[in-house]
Amino acid sequence: MRALLRLASEPPDKDSSDSPIDFHRRLPDYREGPLVEAPQLAKALGVANVFVKVESSRFGLPSFKVLGASLSTYPALREQLGPMPRDGLLSFESLQGWASPLRPLTLMAATDGNHGRAVARVARWFGLDARIFVPSFVSSERCQAIEAEGAKLIILDGVYDASVDAALESSQSDGSLLISDTARSALDVVPQLVAAGYTTGFAEAEEQLSQSGDDSIDAVSVQAGVGGLASACTSWARHTRRGRSPHVIVTESELAPCVITALAAGEPMTVSADQISAMSVIQCGTVSLTAFASLQAGVSCCLAIEDSWATTAVSELGSCGIRTSPSGAAGAAGLLAAFTGPLAGPVRQHLGVSSDARLLVVATESTVTPENVQHEDI
Repeated sequence: MRALLRLASEPPDKDSSDSPIDFHRRLPDYREGPLVEAPQLAKALGVANVFVKVESSRFGLPSFKVLGASLSTYPALREQLGPMPRDGLLSFESLQGWASPLRPLTLMAATDGNHGRAVARVARWFGLDARIFVPSFVSSERCQAIEAEGAKLIILDGVYDASVDAALESSQSDGSLLISDTARSALDVVPQLVAAGYTTGFAEAEEQLSQSGDDSIDAVSVQAGVGGLASACTSWARHTRRGRSPHVIVTESELAPCVITALAAGEPMTVSADQISAMSVIQCGTVSLTAFASLQAGVSCCLAIEDSWATTAVSELGSCGIRTSPSGAAGAAGLLAAFTGPLAGPVRQHLGVSSDARLLVVATESTVTPENVQHEDI
């Protein structure tokens, strides 16, 4: 286990007139992700409250990733088509009719599971094709789920980053559009929009906490693969309406510690990610260049942890009815490592977390098994 304790800064973000949550609320079958209190986890951590934002069902998919895939695809299509002709709720028929002049068009993405499935689902919403590049360590269940969306799967030997490179190269051909959740250039627009899409979950959580009568949060914990969700979290934390911004804790596998390595070095770095982790969905070797500045500004504590912490976190979340995988439980695993592990004293002191603290954590996916592979006719 490694921990990097930092002082967060608060640079201004780019102004945006678009609200991701307003966009998502227009889509067919939008529903809020639940916010669940986890008293047993709070007791284990020695804090007053732990709230879990459960991202196990978004538009019929078992993770939050479709929030980013949808928000980034629409503007990319709009550049060629112009805006949708009317406001209000959208239907699958209206989405497909609007996008029809672009056919045949193929959406492309690299994935180690959830992002590729989300891009494939969004392609179906718009009546488009999808081609998804997957590293060979991805489980057959996750591959089946992507193919069930109607996507063509390209399985490559090597690490996740090799699939990212292959998708980028293939997308240079005519009739294709890359919907990537990681950036090889700090100027890449699509990964920035993907991360912006993820802020919908945090906006929902803030509203849900407000409805409970006490919206204060001292720290929020999320997983990190390439850093998109974590950068969305830091963006939300800096703009929260609370008296002070909550600390952001970011967790990744010690077998692919690209974020902690980059933050320690002060610049993006590539690390080895060829050892298989139980947290395979966040097994990435290179931090997204569009996420790095936000992470550098907003992360207070970054952890690289062993798989055993994630296994324990799966059990802890299960005790309050949340079924998730080791990857999905990585944020909770980070809290356990931070506040009950060998570095608990320095971490608590740095973050100012006391026995009356209120913490927020994201469970980023449901368990993925053959029987929950979903395919909706639209």
